[in-house]
Parts: sequence; structure tokens; C-alpha cells
Amino acid sequence: MKNSIIHQRFLFRISIVLVLSLSITASLFAQRETEMAVPAPKGILIFTGMELANGNKVDSYTVERSYDKRQWENLTEQKSPVGWETFQANIEKWKPDFGFQGLPKTDELRKLWQKCETANVIDSMGYWANATIIRLAAGIAFYDQTAAKDKKVWYRVKALKNGKAVSENISIPVQHPFVPQYDAITLNDKNVDKTVFYLKWQSEGSNSAPYFGIRYYEDGQLKQARGSLANYNIGAVKYYIFQDSTRYLKSDRQYFLNPLDVYGNPGPATAIVLVSALSVNKTFFQRTKAVTDPKGFGVILSWRLQNTKLLTGLKIYRSDSFDQKEYELAATIPATDTTYIDRKIVPDKMYYYYLETVSAQNDLPQQSNIFFNAAYDKLKPVPPSTSQVKDKKKGVTVNIKATEMNLSGVKIYRSDGFSPKLYPITDILKLTNNEVTYTDTSSVLTGERTFLYAATAVNTSSEESAFSDTITVHPDIKTVPPSPNRLSVYEEYNTVNLVWEDVKIRYRGTQGYNVYRRDLPNGKFTLLQPKDSVVRIPMFTDKSVQPGKNYEYAIQTVDDLRGMSESMALFPIVVKQIQLPIPSNIWLTQNDGKVIVQWSEMMDTKELKVNLYRYQRGGKPQLLKTFLPNERKFEDSKVKKGDLYFYYTTFADDKKNESARSQEAEIRVE
Repeated sequence: MKNSIIHQRFLFRISIVLVLSLSITASLFAQRETEMAVPAPKGILIFTGMELANGNKVDSYTVERSYDKRQWENLTEQKSPVGWETFQANIEKWKPDFGFQGLPKTDELRKLWQKCETANVIDSMGYWANATIIRLAAGIAFYDQTAAKDKKVWYRVKALKNGKAVSENISIPVQHPFVPQYDAITLNDKNVDKTVFYLKWQSEGSNSAPYFGIRYYEDGQLKQARGSLANYNIGAVKYYIFQDSTRYLKSDRQYFLNPLDVYGNPGPATAIVLVSALSVNKTFFQRTKAVTDPKGFGVILSWRLQNTKLLTGLKIYRSDSFDQKEYELAATIPATDTTYIDRKIVPDKMYYYYLETVSAQNDLPQQSNIFFNAAYDKLKPVPPSTSQVKDKKKGVTVNIKATEMNLSGVKIYRSDGFSPKLYPITDILKLTNNEVTYTDTSSVLTGERTFLYAATAVNTSSEESAFSDTITVHPDIKTVPPSPNRLSVYEEYNTVNLVWEDVKIRYRGTQGYNVYRRDLPNGKFTLLQPKDSVVRIPMFTDKSVQPGKNYEYAIQTVDDLRGMSESMALFPIVVKQIQLPIPSNIWLTQNDGKVIVQWSEMMDTKELKVNLYRYQRGGKPQLLKTFLPNERKFEDSKVKKGDLYFYYTTFADDKKNESARSQEAEIRVE
């Protein structure tokens, strides 16, 4: 019985130890779910870490998978490649899946990988560190292509060193396939000639696809397009371009575009675009071209014919859509003509043309390829009219009216309040019923200055009119002058003298200053000068102080419009029983990284010593040294290149009384 009780107690103690041990272990590796796994076209990508698994900080990474976060299955143990050749082989392995993300040139990639092997982290790749193909090739990512589709899955990654886990992370639940959603993509342009064919799509908005892929159906089979891809943005519009040779275009192909996210997940496909082998046949026409008329309004068409003897004329067909609308007859001209200017069009709109032969023998007409361009209105529009609108808003409201045809909108200009020059303050504003009202609430506006406003009209071809009549506006805004940046307060013979920055130098509307004083620590500020008056110069003498008391002074700027600064320059002072004279100014020079401080010879103060102080902005002044009356120079070598330092001196007597500061001097060490 006794042995049984002892055995039970032993098992109880063991269980407590195990519970504590498991609790400690769980706390060490307790992790929030992290976004380290993402869906990809063939499965799930798991990013294991930033450290290379090369035996330095991490020996390897293990990846486990679970569909319920209870049962885990081992998938792989990842190690980083050793040497450039192995890394390059991995790059080639993953190119078919993620090469669309791009790669640096081979020589640059080699140098970057060597940096990574030296630093043991992928960060040495710089911009390319986040590329999926780089992570996979470096052995710090895993592509799980056996995960079940349409089912949530978790991944657990452990970093191992000497057989022990040094870190552990669990992913958020992910599943594949994943269909990203982007701005709708529509066909913008299509062109096929005897050497190449060209397809151009566009989307508009703030959510455009970063990548895209092109596929097509041919003879019932789905194939991957192998042509050239490019994309670019103009404002909020993104264009996607595909170009390929017509050399292998032997039958009809149905092309479509898939937007891709950064991992290659395809979004919804666009509508089918038909490219026919019949379009490649040699035509009767050569060198067809459409250009914008550089001297007027219109599209200039030009071409060459192989043989005009059998023709009686040419027909020109036009449409404002490549293949969505019918082409209408625009003109019939002699067969000998090689140019035609189309002026019966709307500006800034793309028009598509093709030519058709008229045969004297009633042969079937032959068509040219489709060529296209737009016309632009080069005439400057009439300036709009501008007027001010009175309202209660904080700012300036103007009303602009314009009646010109084909206007894109109006732009508003404003001066800076100092010169008559006008600067644009808006983009092109659209008109409603030929007018627009705009309120300017810019922080530049102030009640201290007068501003000029004018407007221009901009047509759809981006031609801008001259300025409208200029209106002059003085904003009804309360003025807030700036406060002095510097305030010096010193005591002399039981009198306190205040000197501060003259704000009038940088603020022309300064009328003067209010001077306040309060008893420290808890007194309230009171005005020292008479009410309804200001101190006109940046100096003030307070003769009403009492020896031994603590005061704080404040200076507030007052402008011509009775506006007052929101902040005040503050300075505390203790009025001493014995007043020592103030040292004369010091001057600073520098040589070989040292600051040389010098001061004038003391007159009638030979019994006083000189204290030299130094400080940096925001720091506490530091006493560098106390000098005898006949010493007038000090070399300060304990300074740093590029730093700004402030110096001043005080007088001190044998009773440890200290004078007010001299005027400060500042220097930046070069």
C-alpha cells in the first residue's frame, strides 16, 4: 500500500513536470498565423524565411501541411543551394512557372547571389529579394503542387539548427485555385499585316493587373502565345500589348488575355479576338499610312499602288471602331491619287480606314489593310469668364464660365500673393452646363496678402486658351503672424533686459510685440506694456523685478491687422541679489576639425573669471572651462564634423555668483 502511494505521488510529480515542460515549449513556439503561404496556379507557395538554409544560422527548413491544424504531414526539408551553378540550375527549373516576373541579367544575378552567400540572407538581392523565382531557387520557398483544390490548408514551417527548431511559424489558411479580380480589360486596337500582327487591350481604374498572359484557341486546341508582351500606363489607363509574327499564322486563331497577379494566378479572361490567316494575304496596296495633319485639323491618308492601269478609282471607307462597327464610305477618288485628307471627323477620336479598288473590268475589289489615326484641334479656345463668389467658406470661391465647343474643361490659376505671376492650382475641371464653381482652401492663402485669380479653357486636344480677365481677391482669413524664434533675457543691476528676434525681417506685416511676465512656478502671465499698445522694437527693459525672485518672460507678435501669434517665445530667469556684468561677444573660428573660441580682454573686471559654455540644439549647456582674467582663447577639439554647436560665456566671482550670458555664437564643424 505504501509503495502504491509512493508510486502515485511519483507519477503525479512526473505529470506536473511534463505539463510545465509542454507549457514552456508551447509558449516558446506560440505563433500567430502569418501570411507566409499564398495560392499559385498549380498549388500553394510557402515562404519559409529570409535566412539562407546553408548551415550558418539555419541548417534547413521543414514544411508540414494540415487540413485541420491537428494532424500534420511532413512535405519537405529545404536547404539552400551551394555555389552559383546550383542556384542558376534552380532558376532555370522555375522559369516556366515564374519567369514572367522578370530577372536581372546573368552577370548581375551572379554577383547578387554571391553577396547572399556571404551575408547568409536573401536581403542582399535588393529589389529582387521578393521575387518568387529567386526565393524558390534559393531554397527558402516551397511550391506545394499536391495540395487539395478548393480546400483550406495550413502550413507549419520550422527553422532547424543542429537538429533543434530555432523558430516555428504557422500560416493563415489558404486554398487554391485563386481568381484575382482587376479592372475590366477591353480590346483597344488590332492590326494585322503581312509580317506581324498587333493586339492592344486597356483597363481604366486604380486596380490594374501587374502582369498578363496571352493564350489562344487554334483548331479546337488551347495554346500558350509566344509573342512579345509589354504594358504601360497613361494616367489611370493601363495598356497591355501583344505582338507576334504572322509567319506561322496558317489558320484562324481566337486570342484572349488573362490578367495575372504577382504569383501568376489568372483573372477572368477577356473576350475572344479573332486573328485570321486571310488578313496576311498580299494586298494591292503598299505603304499605307494615316497621320495627323500637322498644320490644320484632319487625318492625312497616304498609300502606294502596285498597278493603277486597270483601275478607274478608289473608295475610302471609315469607322470609329476597328471591328465593332460597319465601315462607311467616306470618299471616292481617282485611282491616280495617293493622298486624301479627311476633315469630316471629330477631334481626339481614333478613326480606322481601309481602301478599296474600283476595277474597269469589274474585277472583284481588293482591299488594303486597316490603318488608323486621330485628328487634333490645334486652334486655341476662347478664354473663359471668371468671377468671385461670396460665401462663408474658409477660402476663396470663383465661378468659371466657358461656351467654346470641344472643351475638355478649364484650369484655374492663382498668384502667390507677392508677384503678379500666375501658377496653376487645379487640374482640368469638367464643366456642367458650361460652368464650374471652385473653392480654393489652400494653406497658402492668408489674410495678409492679396491674390490674383484667372482661368483658361482647355479643348479635347489639350490646346489651352489665353488667361481670362484677372480678378483680385483679399481672403477674409484671420492673420496669425509668426512668433519670434529667439529670445534672450539677461539681468543687469537689478534690471532685466529682453532682446528677441525682429520678426519684421521675415514678416512684413509685423506691427510690434506684446511682452508678458509671470512669477514662477505657478503665476499667470500679465502684460508689461500699457494696454492697446505694442512694443515697436525687439527690445524691452523691465525695471520692476525683485532680487531673488524667479520669473518667466514671453513675447507675442502683433501684426498690422491686430492678428497675434498663436505661440510665444519663452525665457525663464532668476533675479540675483548681486548683478555681475555681461561678458562681451565671443567669436568662433575652426581649424583641422577644432573650434577656436576667443573673446575680448576684460575691462575693469579683472577680479572676475570667465566661464565658457557649449551646447547643441535641444541639449543642456555644458561648462567647458573656467578661465583666469588674462586668458582669452580656447581650442575645443571634442566636436564632431557636420554638427552645429552654440557657445557663450559668463562672468563668475569667488562667491559663485554668475553673470548673464554673453551673446551666443554658433558654428557648424566642417
